[in-house]
Order: sequence, then C-alpha cells, then structure tokens
Amino acid sequence: MTRAAPVCPRSFDHPAFSVLEQSVRERLHSLGHFPTPEEFLALARGIPNATPTWFGFAAQVQSELVAAGGFDCSLARTSFVPTRVGSFHDLLGGLIWLHFPALKTAIHRAQLAGRAGARGPAENAATHFDESGVLVVSTEPNMFESLAALEWRRVFWERRAELQQTTRFLVFGHGLLDALRDPHPHLMGKALFVQVAADRFGLGRSEFRVFLDGALAGMVPGFLSEPSRLQPLPVLGVPEWSPNQSRSYYEDAHYFRPARQRTRAPKAVRWIDLCC
Repeated sequence: MTRAAPVCPRSFDHPAFSVLEQSVRERLHSLGHFPTPEEFLALARGIPNATPTWFGFAAQVQSELVAAGGFDCSLARTSFVPTRVGSFHDLLGGLIWLHFPALKTAIHRAQLAGRAGARGPAENAATHFDESGVLVVSTEPNMFESLAALEWRRVFWERRAELQQTTRFLVFGHGLLDALRDPHPHLMGKALFVQVAADRFGLGRSEFRVFLDGALAGMVPGFLSEPSRLQPLPVLGVPEWSPNQSRSYYEDAHYFRPARQRTRAPKAVRWIDLCC
C-alpha cells in the first residue's frame, strides 16, 4: 500500500492537469489531507458530465480483488472502484473516472468482454490508453500525419502557432498524469487522434470535455483494436508542457526520436472522426 501524504497543489500545476475542473483542484487544495476513497465523489460534486455517475470508490483489499477475478470484475460486481488508500496513481484514476465517466465505463465494459486469462491486442491497447493515453484533438488531420511520421520539430516548433490554434492535448491516462507531477526527461504518452469540426473549439473547457466523453464512449473501444492505433507522443514537447522549449530542444534525438528508414511502406494513420 502506498503511504498517505498530503496533497500538494504544486503537484497539479503542470498544464496537463487542466483536464481536471478548476473546482476539483480547489477542493483538493482546501481539503488539507489526502482524500480517502469515500471522499472522491465529493471532490467532483456538481461538475458537468456526459452520463450519471453509477460508481463509487472503496478502499482496495487485495485478497478480495483477487477473489473477484481482478479490477474490472470487482467493479462490475460491487459498483465500487477498488482504490489504494494514499495512492496518487489511484486518486488520479478516480478523478479521470469522475471527469470521463462515459469513456471510462466503455473501456471497463470492453475489458470485461474479453476472454478471461487471455489478453488480446484490443485489451492491451485499452490498457495502454487507460494508463498513458492522450487525446490529441484537432481540426487538421495533417497534424496527425506529421505526428505519426515523428516530425517533432516541424509540428512542435515550426508549426507551433498553427498547432496551438487547431489542436488540443488532453491527458486521459491516469498513470501519465501521475508521472507528470514530477516528469522525468524522456516521458512518453500514447496519442489517440480525434478530428473535430472547427466550431467545437468554441466550446468552453467543461463543455468540450463533456462532448468528447459522450462522443468517444461509443467509438474508442471499437477503434482500439490493437496497440498500433495509438501513437508515441513525447509529451514534454507539447507547447508549454516543459520549460526552455526552443528549436534546439526539439533536436534532442534521445527524446524526440526520428523515424527510422523503412523498407516497407508505413501504415496509414488512423483517427476517430467526430466531424459528422
């Protein structure tokens, strides 16, 4: 069990944490102690959502989790998300459940539908997205193509202004959020590309999140047929997600790895289209 510690609001200063409602972060700041699982629901009280909250949170008991057949089976039987007391990883997992209840529920049900004891490509893809996923939402599909081609300097620096006008990065993976509390220099995420119409960018932050949660819940499980549907993303290259970004910063090939010379034609880039 992870030892409890006070919630430090500075841990959530990184721009990636803007995926969480300001009211939720303020409640964490004012709480004065690490929240218990039973307090998670109150942290998100009143925030807009795409679907009603059907789940609660309860302290994880490892023997009960094993007896139930694992996380998803336990949740399905009890309607409580097993949560390690004092764990930032699980706190952030709970907050993502409360901000994206429709999408998290869809992934949970997809995992339950898999064959017991036989994880396939779809289950692995869902796990990668659940832990390290980033929703890269853009009005311009050519951004997806450049990111998939590992054209990091071109996208993040040379097309920086266009990127900021057309594309948003929302962290969905709670493991990645946990790592961003104190990011190591080579931190990577897994990008899921989503195209939206330009008028969607006129929505407020909360409305935009609710729109994505509801729209993606019915599409992501089918889309994530294999891990290759997710693209590597050096998250500290996202504009304003790390200090001292410059042209030379994006030339660090140890982090911003270039595409290898391939003898085979690359696979076509795939994304979810929410324009219709």
